[in-house]
Amino acid sequence: MMIKQNSTNPTIRDVAKLAKVGLMTVSRVINNHPSVRPTTKKKVLNAIEQLGYQQNEAARLLKGQRAMMIGLIVPDLSDAFFSACAHTVQHIARMHGYMTLVVASERDAELEVEQAQLMANRKVSGLLIVTSTHKSDQRLRDLQDAGLAIVAFDRPIEGIDSDCVVVENRAGAEQVTQHLINHGHKHIACVGYDEDVYTIQERIAGYKNKMYSARLTPNVVAGTTSLEAIEKWVEDALRSANPPTAIFSLNHRTSGFLLQALSKFDVKIPDQMAIAGFDEFDLASLVTPPLTTISQSPVEIATRAMSLLVGRIQGMREGKLFTPAKVVLPVTLNVRGSCGMHAEVAMEKTGTA
Repeated sequence: MMIKQNSTNPTIRDVAKLAKVGLMTVSRVINNHPSVRPTTKKKVLNAIEQLGYQQNEAARLLKGQRAMMIGLIVPDLSDAFFSACAHTVQHIARMHGYMTLVVASERDAELEVEQAQLMANRKVSGLLIVTSTHKSDQRLRDLQDAGLAIVAFDRPIEGIDSDCVVVENRAGAEQVTQHLINHGHKHIACVGYDEDVYTIQERIAGYKNKMYSARLTPNVVAGTTSLEAIEKWVEDALRSANPPTAIFSLNHRTSGFLLQALSKFDVKIPDQMAIAGFDEFDLASLVTPPLTTISQSPVEIATRAMSLLVGRIQGMREGKLFTPAKVVLPVTLNVRGSCGMHAEVAMEKTGTA
């Protein structure tokens, strides 16, 4: 007799729970893998019948032998950070005998999921994703439940119990904001875009924490995705009754736009405006004055993510159960001249290097 436990369609997780086995065991039974013991197989099949479970599209895509291929999905390959991550992933994948299929989601959540499904159809052994999905998507969870190894990096994937590699976004933002406060600035603007993305949310939260702690009023300017938007904001800010005296930039692209806009309006850095940004970039130490930044290592992030993925693929092949790991990597404050203070003096005031 078929038993319906709830009004929603039963999932592979429901089958695993009822049969008291792991997700990989259920996946192997569904795909008729010879390594499953007959008694275990019988338990799983009974659970499938009781629940009325039907194999979903994700399981169909993943059926059969997986290729020695890794899928990598990033928001934007023209972004220096993500391109550095992609280069590192490809290098490490080759060392382990994998090819890499790399695509950009163009910051489109729906396109990202479609790309993941297409990669599953290509029989990739695992997926690395820098997600643009701000909400839980059952289709990604279905792919994972059906036996596809997924590792998130730079930002976690909502609703997916996957390994994840991130950096100390909030702590880094707190550090650089405190650095500006220690210079005596009371009107510090926080400028950038992608405020729905985990990394930016964490940086804004860190900025706000330090502003509130210092009894200062936060001034977050989101949605400045182009040079034109930044120029308009700078022009309006300079004309305001109470203009900012310092700016915290949320990412390297915004930092570049801000430097161009401040130059256009002949704003002297740091005499008229101090500026510091999250993300190191190639010219940060070469502009005049050099830019104070919080740096993270895309090479280290991608390396750790690949290590987790390769280990997870091997573990799943061996039928091992796992608890998702969250790796949080440190960031570094690079004190330079854009805040108006020599590094030695700044270190004395902030207690940081």
